[in-house]
Amino acid sequence: MDIERFARELPSLFDEFPASRRPRDSRFAEVLEAVPGLACENNLALIALASSLREPGESYVEAGTYRGTSLIAAMLGKAEDAVGIDDFRFREGSRAGLDANLERFGFGGEATVLEGDVFELLREGELADRRVGVFYYDAAHSYEAHLEALRLVEPWLAARALLVVDDSDWKQVGRATRDYLAAEPRARLLLEIDGKERGQPHWWEGMQVLAWEDG
Repeated sequence: MDIERFARELPSLFDEFPASRRPRDSRFAEVLEAVPGLACENNLALIALASSLREPGESYVEAGTYRGTSLIAAMLGKAEDAVGIDDFRFREGSRAGLDANLERFGFGGEATVLEGDVFELLREGELADRRVGVFYYDAAHSYEAHLEALRLVEPWLAARALLVVDDSDWKQVGRATRDYLAAEPRARLLLEIDGKERGQPHWWEGMQVLAWEDG
């Protein structure tokens, strides 16, 4: 993962970063119109850029795929080896619905979907021999869940990777990230973007991007 390029190119996706209410690329409005999700256009643009900058052989992995909004955005950035993890137990999400949405955007059969509890799947080694260049976490939002997810994915992270945390406005999420960074010298806070609780509703509930550098 080219971490420096991500940090350099992200502002160029917007007329005025992070104040712009939408990115210059209109594709993400089309995604949200077809597949409503818990995100805004800006969030999807960030995910797509991160995914696009993966090195050859690196995977994009997300926890909390729901209807597929963010997974589609990631695959618009780079479709190769994109992985979505969800147990489809909550709200209106379903595996059949996800598959249909991926098909709608031309990605039918291209994504790997791991169905089940993200923590159990990671503990059981379901990512196999992947090297993860981007990990996007948007599953259970408790303090413990966020902290555990970041720790569990570590064995699969590429030497240089991005950890993208959603809903960072929430106090327990921000606290989990801070505690993780305090205990993990290989990770650093690259970017923090306020969401609607802090005056920027066009970034949903906020995002944090952590840079992972192992050697």
